[in-house]
Amino acid sequence: MQPVRKICSGCSASFDCGANDLGRCWCNAFPPFEPDPQFGDCLCPKCLEFHTKRRAVKAVSTPLIAGEDYYFEGAAMVFTAAYHLKRGYCCGNGCRHCPYG
Repeated sequence: MQPVRKICSGCSASFDCGANDLGRCWCNAFPPFEPDPQFGDCLCPKCLEFHTKRRAVKAVSTPLIAGEDYYFEGAAMVFTAAYHLKRGYCCGNGCRHCPYG
Protein backbone atom coordinates (compact mmCIF):
# COMPACT_ATOMS: atom_id res chain seq x y z
CA MET A 1 0.00 0.00 0.00
CA GLN A 2 1.40 3.36 -1.02
CA PRO A 3 1.28 6.27 1.45
CA VAL A 4 -1.30 8.94 0.70
CA ARG A 5 -0.36 12.62 0.59
CA LYS A 6 -2.56 14.52 3.08
CA ILE A 7 -2.95 18.05 4.41
CA CYS A 8 -2.66 18.42 8.18
CA SER A 9 -5.88 19.51 9.89
CA GLY A 10 -3.82 21.43 12.44
CA CYS A 11 -1.31 23.44 10.40
CA SER A 12 -2.13 22.76 6.71
CA ALA A 13 1.31 21.20 6.05
CA SER A 14 1.38 18.30 3.61
CA PHE A 15 2.61 14.89 4.82
CA ASP A 16 2.51 11.22 3.88
CA CYS A 17 -0.04 9.01 5.61
CA GLY A 18 -0.06 5.23 5.35
CA ALA A 19 1.62 1.97 6.14
CA ASN A 20 5.33 1.37 5.65
CA ASP A 21 7.00 -1.91 4.57
CA LEU A 22 6.22 -3.38 8.02
CA GLY A 23 2.52 -2.55 7.68
CA ARG A 24 2.57 0.28 10.21
CA CYS A 25 2.07 4.01 9.80
CA TRP A 26 4.45 6.52 11.44
CA CYS A 27 1.58 7.61 13.68
CA ASN A 28 1.58 4.18 15.42
CA ALA A 29 4.68 5.36 17.29
CA PHE A 30 2.49 7.88 19.16
CA PRO A 31 0.20 7.08 22.08
CA PRO A 32 -3.53 6.92 21.37
CA PHE A 33 -4.87 10.43 20.84
CA GLU A 34 -8.43 11.63 20.59
CA PRO A 35 -8.17 14.93 18.73
CA ASP A 36 -10.25 17.99 19.30
CA PRO A 37 -13.38 17.94 17.09
CA GLN A 38 -11.96 20.97 15.24
CA PHE A 39 -9.57 18.60 13.45
CA GLY A 40 -11.38 17.06 10.49
CA ASP A 41 -8.72 14.52 9.54
CA CYS A 42 -5.18 13.38 10.35
CA LEU A 43 -2.48 15.55 11.90
CA CYS A 44 1.08 15.80 10.60
CA PRO A 45 3.91 14.37 12.75
CA LYS A 46 4.73 17.78 14.25
CA CYS A 47 1.12 18.58 15.23
CA LEU A 48 0.45 15.06 16.52
CA GLU A 49 3.55 15.25 18.74
CA PHE A 50 2.53 18.68 20.04
CA HIS A 51 -1.04 17.65 20.86
CA THR A 52 -0.12 14.33 22.50
CA LYS A 53 2.46 16.07 24.72
CA ARG A 54 -0.02 18.83 25.61
CA ARG A 55 -2.59 16.19 26.57
CA ALA A 56 0.01 14.30 28.65
CA VAL A 57 1.03 17.44 30.57
CA LYS A 58 -2.61 18.20 31.33
CA ALA A 59 -3.25 14.64 32.55
CA VAL A 60 -0.14 14.46 34.74
CA SER A 61 -0.79 17.87 36.29
CA THR A 62 -4.02 16.60 37.86
CA PRO A 63 -3.75 15.24 41.43
CA LEU A 64 -2.97 11.54 41.79
CA ILE A 65 -5.68 9.38 43.36
CA ALA A 66 -4.53 6.56 45.65
CA GLY A 67 -5.83 3.20 44.48
CA GLU A 68 -6.85 4.56 41.10
CA ASP A 69 -3.59 6.06 39.81
CA TYR A 70 -1.10 4.22 42.03
CA TYR A 71 -0.59 1.85 44.94
CA PHE A 72 2.38 0.99 47.14
CA GLU A 73 4.38 -2.22 47.26
CA GLY A 74 6.55 -1.68 50.29
CA ALA A 75 8.28 1.64 49.68
CA ALA A 76 7.76 1.51 45.89
CA MET A 77 4.95 3.50 44.28
CA VAL A 78 3.44 1.46 41.42
CA PHE A 79 1.46 3.33 38.76
CA THR A 80 -1.70 1.69 37.41
CA ALA A 81 -2.76 1.31 33.79
CA ALA A 82 -5.34 4.06 34.41
CA TYR A 83 -2.55 6.47 35.35
CA HIS A 84 -0.52 5.57 32.26
CA LEU A 85 -3.55 6.14 30.04
CA LYS A 86 -4.14 9.54 31.69
CA ARG A 87 -0.49 10.40 31.09
CA GLY A 88 -0.99 9.53 27.44
CA TYR A 89 2.32 7.95 26.43
CA CYS A 90 4.84 5.23 27.25
CA CYS A 91 7.93 6.42 29.12
CA GLY A 92 9.94 3.38 28.00
CA ASN A 93 10.85 2.26 31.53
CA GLY A 94 9.09 -1.12 31.31
CA CYS A 95 6.37 -0.22 33.83
CA ARG A 96 4.40 -3.22 35.12
CA HIS A 97 0.97 -1.89 34.13
CA CYS A 98 1.92 -0.06 30.92
CA PRO A 99 -1.00 -0.32 28.47
CA TYR A 100 1.21 0.75 25.54
CA GLY A 101 3.60 -2.27 25.72
